[in-house]
Amino acid sequence: MKMGAAAAGLLVLASCTQFDQEVALCPNAAVLEAPGELVRFKEGTAAGPENVLYRTKMKYVSGICDFDEKSIDMELSIAMEAKRGAANADGKAQFTFFIAVIDADRKILMREEFPLIAVFEKDDDDINFSESLALSIPRKEGLAPTDYSVYLGFEMTPDELAYNRRRQKRR
Repeated sequence: MKMGAAAAGLLVLASCTQFDQEVALCPNAAVLEAPGELVRFKEGTAAGPENVLYRTKMKYVSGICDFDEKSIDMELSIAMEAKRGAANADGKAQFTFFIAVIDADRKILMREEFPLIAVFEKDDDDINFSESLALSIPRKEGLAPTDYSVYLGFEMTPDELAYNRRRQKRR
């Protein structure tokens, strides 16, 4: 009886080790620093606290993957937050985020955009939410899953990006 329990324990341990090794072989997924936060102002106004429609931020990304010789299939979960600004009258934060995949040579292999609308409840000025999505990355011969990287950020205007960079330098 003791041998049976020990064998079952080894089987469970072996399957955990196999799973950990596969997780370790996934592409790295990360949120880009400057494009990972977005402050959007009311159109046609100056960048000031009274003109902020919303601020949104990607807090983190996590993922699991499965792969074979032809592709890497990733399931990503992206945690985000949005804060309503003083100029936000309609209670919505409408934005687009992107996912880009690069290879070991830093060549962009694919880039996809995902539009979102976050809705603030009547008395809520802060919301936390997450998005889940599936991503299939075609593999090049000779490249391991760890030779790829997945980056995320928000689509923004050059002015919004410059504003975010200035804000981040002050922190």
